Amino acid sequence: MAAAPKAKNDAGSAEAAPKKKKLFLMIGIAVALIAISVGGTVVALKVLSPAPEAGKAGETKEHAKEDLAPAIYYEMKPNFTINFNVNGRQRYLQAAITLMYRDPLLENLLKLHMPAIRNGLVMLLSGKNFEELQTPEGKDKLREEALQIIRDYVKKEQEALGAAGKSEETSSANVEQVLFTNFVMQ
Repeated sequence: MAAAPKAKNDAGSAEAAPKKKKLFLMIGIAVALIAISVGGTVVALKVLSPAPEAGKAGETKEHAKEDLAPAIYYEMKPNFTINFNVNGRQRYLQAAITLMYRDPLLENLLKLHMPAIRNGLVMLLSGKNFEELQTPEGKDKLREEALQIIRDYVKKEQEALGAAGKSEETSSANVEQVLFTNFVMQ
């Protein structure tokens, strides 16, 4: 009786071995097909993608980083002090303003015309509503308006220098940002 079960096990393992071989063969073929598919996709993407444009985009980013000069900060001294009459009470605003630009040639133009630029900023600040300036939105709007006043004035002076034939003394660059480094209201 003991011999009979062994015969079944021998027959079962004889049938299991070819099934295992077929299973391993099928798994191997599936892995090979997946590898070929992934490899083919990678090759197709590299071959079919427009290489010159990809190179240009990479070069543009590199040139932009190279062409971008370091920031220069010009602190407008003295600070701006503006008084407001709010409900019969005197209120004050003191603001320290710093300009950010990248071209060193712009500094000479800013220094030369600083009285006119400061006048434009004083007129802007004194024309504002005290309550409006207390909100973050009001301060941001003020910063944008101040930037536009400065840019307009600088552009006007650059055009005047260009018309006078002195365009080599200045550049076409302009102020990038107006920064409030101190903003006190009381």
